[in-house]
Amino acid sequence: MLGASIVWNVGNECSDVKVDCFTGITTEQLLRVIKNRDLGNPDTVVIHGGTNDLRRNGNLDYVTGDVYFLVNTAKTKFSTSRVVLSGVLRRRDVSWWRIGDVNSRYEWVAQKLCCQFCRPK
Repeated sequence: MLGASIVWNVGNECSDVKVDCFTGITTEQLLRVIKNRDLGNPDTVVIHGGTNDLRRNGNLDYVTGDVYFLVNTAKTKFSTSRVVLSGVLRRRDVSWWRIGDVNSRYEWVAQKLCCQFCRPK
């Protein structure tokens, strides 16, 4: 699992789960991690989309484009792995409608790239 600080304790109780947590990371920075690190050949890659991009960039088209490129790169690098895109969680400093909008866009990205989308409740 790759993502922002929200994934910090995921998998602690499972020895076969590897979690790489990058506090404050943006989609663009996570793309560099995927491109430049040897992350092995996992069965499943879960990418968690945080709110860091939403707070830094006002244009959801750019955020969506960055996530599209990130997921496409992950699918290419991990061609034998299942890729899952996890949606943005709600938080107080980002409006609920903005998070809902970006999650709808992320779901569209997942559909276009034939990967699974996990919408937070």
